[in-house]
Amino acid sequence: MMKIGIEVQRLFRKERFGIETSALELIHELHKLKTKHSIVVLTKKGTNQNLFKGCEEFKVRPVAGKVFIDFEQFFLPLAARNEKLDILHCTGNTTPIFSPVPIVQTLHDIIFMDPIPTTDSLYQRFGNYYRRFIVPIVTKKSKAVITVSEHEKKRIIERLAIPEKNIHVIHNGINARFQKNKDVSAHENFLKKYKLPKKYILFLGNNSHRKNPERVLEAYARYCHQKGSDSLPLVTPGLSREFVNSYLNTSNQSQIQEKFYTPGYIESNDLPLLYSGSTLFLFPSLSEGFGMPVLEAMACGVPVITSNTSSLPEIAGNAARLINPTDTQALTQTIEELLENQNLMSELSARGLGQAEKFRWSTVAEKTMEIYERVYAETASKYS
Repeated sequence: MMKIGIEVQRLFRKERFGIETSALELIHELHKLKTKHSIVVLTKKGTNQNLFKGCEEFKVRPVAGKVFIDFEQFFLPLAARNEKLDILHCTGNTTPIFSPVPIVQTLHDIIFMDPIPTTDSLYQRFGNYYRRFIVPIVTKKSKAVITVSEHEKKRIIERLAIPEKNIHVIHNGINARFQKNKDVSAHENFLKKYKLPKKYILFLGNNSHRKNPERVLEAYARYCHQKGSDSLPLVTPGLSREFVNSYLNTSNQSQIQEKFYTPGYIESNDLPLLYSGSTLFLFPSLSEGFGMPVLEAMACGVPVITSNTSSLPEIAGNAARLINPTDTQALTQTIEELLENQNLMSELSARGLGQAEKFRWSTVAEKTMEIYERVYAETASKYS
């Protein structure tokens, strides 16, 4: 029996995103395996928020650290040693340079190795430079590297010169709670809670250049001008009102400000309602290691427009409309084409439901456990 540590540094932060969400899904599915191994979750201090309901026997070990660097490079390896772990699984791209135990590393993507946009915040830029320095060092030391798409595996091999045998592709899964909402009352309460319109187009992205927000706003504004009062509003939870208004004022399009809804962070439990309430989902990202929102929208029965680049064609299959994310005219035309063709919308919705079914967290847990056991066996044999 081995003792496995799973590091999820910011698991308890209020606004959880992809890394924390996927790690939590993995933890719950590992519990369902009824494994004989013991599991310790290493994270910054925080309120449980019922995150471990159903798997309370997993130990949660608070790890000190004021910023991500001292947490990861000093306090995390110290905690791993004190816990007498056999394996440490670091789930957020980076790992300690010096670890007292073998490391399994989840490297979601190496987008931080690409040119860093000047529009990114100072914090985003610092994080990118830190990963640029750390990841090439630690990835070579990891006993196994997990990434989330064949596209990203190829990039990792090319950019970091990692042996192919050390890298394992395990696609993310889709949570069963992502499904089409049929509860009218719940939907109405959701719309009231976030002050959203009854019908809308949804764009889930932030102000990072990689998420392509300026082009989405440009394409949508063109759609509004062409459709006039018949145009559907755009809901953009990841963009602030200031960001949207700044773009509209700069491009002399302030007259359509009322078409934009910026509710801010949507609580995790409300995401299925957000997707389900949308008529069309836009995700024309410039680069993605996986693209979880594409599958979440599909599982909720929403037609999807996404990019024909990076990992997105691999994840979307033939269940979405793929466009060049730099071509705003193509995005506008595709929005109009789909909204005017209900048969095509229904066909994409059906295909999307089938595509989402292919991605299971249970499969992720099974494949990840196989890697733990392989690394443990290989490490033990060296010292036997």
